[in-house]
Amino acid sequence: MQNTSREFEIKLLFPNGKLKAIENFIISKGGLRRQHLQAAYIDTPDFLLTKSGVAFRIRKEGRQWVQTLKISTLNPLDRIEHNVILNSQTASLPQWSIASHQEDRAGQLLFKILPNLSIESLAIQYRTDIWRRKVLINTRSGALEYALDQGMIYTNNQGTEKKELVQELEIELKEGQSTDVLRHAQIMIKRFKAYIDTVSKSERGYLLASGIIVSPPKRAQSITLKKSFDEVALIDSMLNACLSQILPNQSVLASDYERYDEHLHQLRVGLRRLKTILKYFTQYHIVLSEAGTVALSEIFSRLGEYRDGNYVSEILNPILIEHNGPPIPLKEIKGLPHPQSFIREQSFQLLLLEMMSLGVKLPTQVEGRIQTERLTSSVKKPIFKILNKTLDFSIKQASKLSNLEDDAIHTLRKKLKFLRYSLEFFKDLCIRERFKPFFKLLTSSLEHLGHFNDICVAISRIEAMTASDPRLFFALGWLKAERLRTRGLCEKSIKELFQTKPAW
Repeated sequence: MQNTSREFEIKLLFPNGKLKAIENFIISKGGLRRQHLQAAYIDTPDFLLTKSGVAFRIRKEGRQWVQTLKISTLNPLDRIEHNVILNSQTASLPQWSIASHQEDRAGQLLFKILPNLSIESLAIQYRTDIWRRKVLINTRSGALEYALDQGMIYTNNQGTEKKELVQELEIELKEGQSTDVLRHAQIMIKRFKAYIDTVSKSERGYLLASGIIVSPPKRAQSITLKKSFDEVALIDSMLNACLSQILPNQSVLASDYERYDEHLHQLRVGLRRLKTILKYFTQYHIVLSEAGTVALSEIFSRLGEYRDGNYVSEILNPILIEHNGPPIPLKEIKGLPHPQSFIREQSFQLLLLEMMSLGVKLPTQVEGRIQTERLTSSVKKPIFKILNKTLDFSIKQASKLSNLEDDAIHTLRKKLKFLRYSLEFFKDLCIRERFKPFFKLLTSSLEHLGHFNDICVAISRIEAMTASDPRLFFALGWLKAERLRTRGLCEKSIKELFQTKPAW
């Protein structure tokens, strides 16, 4: 027996003190019995499948063994899944074969992703032993499944066993609309302080077996705008590119991991990229709610505090010490709490759900006429209109850059950031020979402007501290001289940028 499906689910973690309450909630809905699930995950010795977004396992569900191949899609909540019921009801591991999936779409995608995959190198790399309490809940449009998993992940590397606790809630769509999953996740966030996590059991097993604490920072994902893309596909692709960067990085920040600086930076980049594309979506009435807009502004502010601290501790203080000056004791920055303190907060978690809902609501929000409309001039025109408007404003500000106040220069920087993120998304719509030189100069200008902004923020902080610590006048003097030098670099690079023909 074989079964092919699309798996749309959201996984939630929660404070330890909420486990019993969540379990009672599922029992109250009819989830009286628990199911024992024992799985073995199969991969190459260097975890080529997992690194490629593929999960291949065999799992004992009661007396029945099921072989499953899962393929990740551009949507971080959506996977292609193919199940094969194995002809075995023994307690020992049955014979498995990835060839059982080759006629299915999942198998075809696997060998497209990994055309040179060595079947002989596949072996069991880690196992899970889970007790699942689940319940099927009917919705207006169909049904979804709550599954509360408790158990362990096990690995055995050269005779040394390692294990990790599993305690998570999955809400999976069985039939109906994806929005039902998000709506129920919202209930769990509000009621039980749950928070979103995108690390699958497969990925956790890989990390455990590899001796890695967390997945590396997720960087921006490029997209390719094919000629056959319609507007729905364009919007969906851009949203998924942003969510694929935002969700994994916030998952790490919600954990206890301490070396989070780059994950935090990449989360800020992902949020800025999302903020950029939303300006292009207003014509389709795809916007954040007022509460979502406020939450987005708040998270930017809080994440920015960590960036300011990194500049002082990692860049400025070493320079001051090198010049025989006293370092800046910014205790309030070093005393910032772990980002999980606000990443797990209800307001941010609900913002993430709202971001996800922008994509799953596309078919109803975007009129049917665009389902078949191609990326012709009618599609490109509003994009170029926004790009030209931003460029015109930036050129006018740049023409009087020597007389601009620091705040106005910061505004110009934000406009140029908007241009850069826009060009990353719309590279395929640009003039090929113009793109690289313009983008290179744009990036260089933003590096100078970023350094200038860091200096201005540091000056503002230190000026307020000199009354209680006169030694900081040394740092203040150096910063003001550096601000003058960097301002000159900004003027030079921006002038060169706008003497170059735009990329589109």
